[in-house]
Amino acid sequence: MEVRPTAATVSIRRLALLVALPLLVLWVVHLFSQHYGTAMPAQVLRLTEARLLPGDARDPAQVPGALPEARPGAPSRGHASPESAASAVVSQPLNPTATPTPMPSTIPSTPAVPLAPGHVVALPVQIHDTDAPGPLWFALDFRLDRAAEAPYWLVIQHRPAATVYLDGQLIATSSPGSGYSAEDEDDLAQRGLLLAGRRLQVSIPPAMLPAGEHRLSLRLARPGFEGAGLSAPLLGPSEQIRALQEGRRFWQVIRVTTALAGFVIGAFMLMVWLALRQEWLYGVTGLFCLCTALLLTPYLLNGALFPAPWWRVALDLVDVLSKAGLLFLVARLSGIGARWPEKVAVAYLVLGTVIDGAAAFLGWSWTDFHHPWPWWALGSRAVVLGAAAVLAARAALATPRRAHLVGACAVALSAWVWLYVSWFALVLSRQMSVVDINVVGHAVLIAIAGVALQRRFVGSLRDEAMARIRLEQALDARTRELQDRWEDLQDSERQRSAAQERERLLQEMHDGLGSQLVTARLCAERGVSPQSLVEQLDECIREMRLTVDALAVTDGDLTLLLANLRHRMAPRLQDAGLELDWQLTDVPLLPTLRGTGGRELIRIVQEALSNVIHHADATRVRFSTRVDEARGQVLLSIVDNGRGMAADLRQGNGLRGMRRRAERISAEIDWRAPEEAPMEGGTELLLRLPLRAGA
Repeated sequence: MEVRPTAATVSIRRLALLVALPLLVLWVVHLFSQHYGTAMPAQVLRLTEARLLPGDARDPAQVPGALPEARPGAPSRGHASPESAASAVVSQPLNPTATPTPMPSTIPSTPAVPLAPGHVVALPVQIHDTDAPGPLWFALDFRLDRAAEAPYWLVIQHRPAATVYLDGQLIATSSPGSGYSAEDEDDLAQRGLLLAGRRLQVSIPPAMLPAGEHRLSLRLARPGFEGAGLSAPLLGPSEQIRALQEGRRFWQVIRVTTALAGFVIGAFMLMVWLALRQEWLYGVTGLFCLCTALLLTPYLLNGALFPAPWWRVALDLVDVLSKAGLLFLVARLSGIGARWPEKVAVAYLVLGTVIDGAAAFLGWSWTDFHHPWPWWALGSRAVVLGAAAVLAARAALATPRRAHLVGACAVALSAWVWLYVSWFALVLSRQMSVVDINVVGHAVLIAIAGVALQRRFVGSLRDEAMARIRLEQALDARTRELQDRWEDLQDSERQRSAAQERERLLQEMHDGLGSQLVTARLCAERGVSPQSLVEQLDECIREMRLTVDALAVTDGDLTLLLANLRHRMAPRLQDAGLELDWQLTDVPLLPTLRGTGGRELIRIVQEALSNVIHHADATRVRFSTRVDEARGQVLLSIVDNGRGMAADLRQGNGLRGMRRRAERISAEIDWRAPEEAPMEGGTELLLRLPLRAGA
């Protein structure tokens, strides 16, 4: 029998996974980064300080401090050979270090630099064109404990053109050809195209790097409107520099990929929010992704987007906004009913905007813990990230959904990475180079946002497909239901029509054939002559045949109905001494005479002829038809030359029955004196039949 784990056991397992998995991933990333390019190799020097030299001459011999001073008794070092350069002694050496000073993402990359000669600046440095009207000279001193045994590489990022001297000897220039070029000084248009820094990589032979003090003298051409920039030069054995560059290239690809993904996902979510304003959560998530991607720009851009101190102000405020946005999104997406996390996020956003914005504008340092601001900055961010991690963990423990578990792990990993980087880069500055790992925390959050976007869209498409299927099923069911009802209605209508038809036939048989048979029976009982009895029976047969003929014509052919009536009534009319004047024209088929309508018309005409025979004393009857296109009617006229109708004639059952039958076939019936060739006392029956059904 299989034993299922209890809810408490599952919760403990998920909690252990939430704690252990982010720490394990962070440990793996730490080991990987230290092995693959984040840690500085032992023999690689990163020169982070430079002295600004007075003068802007092209010849370093004319710039004080550009050439190292010679030892007492040593030869002059103006353009010395490598051997003599190797024995030089540096006067007033700087305090170099082989360990880089990492810069967190919130520290601006364009510090304000007072360009006073002899001032020591921290590298990397960005200089605006208004701060340097002419070329700039820098001196970078370093010391080698032992002589170089293999070729060294010197790697420098700079802007604009640069010329580099080692111990007074020219070793590289970024200008075309050798020496100086007028392009470095005068071609502002060319320098204006240098939006990114140039990369200068120089191979230095071992003979130029004996043990002892050395000086790099570097000349930057006059800055254009894009300014000037100089990175912290790297100097070390070629193999170690190559390995370091490969590792940093890997981290650079990760940064670029993460930043681009953040910008793309954020912009896409904002466009979705602009299209669907009710989906405001897309707008918040898009803004969070854009802020997270923007925090990586100091590692990607060669210079600042805004002049100091506004670039740092922008980055610090974006950092505050991203942390508050993370807490807000976790509170919303975790499904927790409490409102306090959102209030905390809003309160932190307001306070952080004021405090961090003022600190960035005033240039307060992140690493000066004698000042209260770093404690606020790190402490407030730790509280916000910790609250987000706790909320995500609660949501993951409260539901079995894997999406909440993955999201909680991502938030926890991001919090641990931030704590790791802040501790080593800010609190224990210079102890370990960890700034590259910072991209991991951003990458997991952007990845989670992308996955959430993908799941939301896939879920929306799936819901739409299911809704379409359900709608089609409901429509099919409704269609079948309506079809069944229609069939039932049709069947009921057929049964009702058949019952009405039977009732009408029975009524017709009773009123017509039945009455004729009763009359014949009475005549037989009274002993009338056989001839009279035969006439009565013939009348019954004519009545039956008229009924059958009317039922046989079902297409609404008026001419055929009247022709059948003439054929059946001719003997009776002849016996009554009536002459028929037949003036029928071709008329279209009439929908109102289809089915039982023909029988109604025959009864009307039959009753009219019966009135002429018995009451009009006429000798001639004229039948005529014509089409009235203007009114959409067919006119049937029956005119006799009898004595006409009395002015005070009351309508009996016969006339009322004719009018009711006319109403059944949507016709109009009228009796009047003849209009064409009137005869004294004559009567015209005018029947107006509609050409179209419903007219």
